[in-house]
Amino acid sequence: MNLLTTVVRTYVKAARLPIDTVLKLSGQSRTSGAALKADAAEAAVKDAAATVTGDSQLKQEATRKKVATDERRKAAVLRDAATQATRAAETVREEDLARVERERKQADERAAERKRKAEAKRKQDKAAAAKTEAKRKQAADQAEAERKEQLADQERRKRLEQLDRETVALGEKDEALTAADEAQRLKDAAAKAKAERKSS
Repeated sequence: MNLLTTVVRTYVKAARLPIDTVLKLSGQSRTSGAALKADAAEAAVKDAAATVTGDSQLKQEATRKKVATDERRKAAVLRDAATQATRAAETVREEDLARVERERKQADERAAERKRKAEAKRKQDKAAAAKTEAKRKQAADQAEAERKEQLADQERRKRLEQLDRETVALGEKDEALTAADEAQRLKDAAAKAKAERKSS
């Protein structure tokens, strides 16, 4: 490790400190726009410095940081898509419920009208049959609507579960990359300390 590499690492760490502090205090996650920009900038600085110095470890750090940032960005996009899908599903469900309610009211009005006509003609038996048929049709329509809604809910839940699994997998991958970075940093620090002891 040469002096320029050490300076770059120190500079990056110092530059990230106020940014990370602000992000932490504001409660923003590692997938927030500001955090992703800071990570991308760090990867770019390390990559440029590695190109200048020829430091392969710094190059690897830059690559790992860039990959992790890309994965977090993808995770954020997936979460946004899941949120939008949930909102869209809720909107569709509300519209379906309103439509079913309108159809139910229309069916009730038709049944009431049939009943009034039957009563006016003093045909109680025909009115009762019409009312029974209207109720049967309404129940069948409602059962069909409920069946369709259940199928739609199942599909939405499956999609959300899939997105949750993908988000968890991305989070675990990010944690693994972070742990690998930390292990590398500790290894480098140990090697440096060992070299310093030998030289002293």
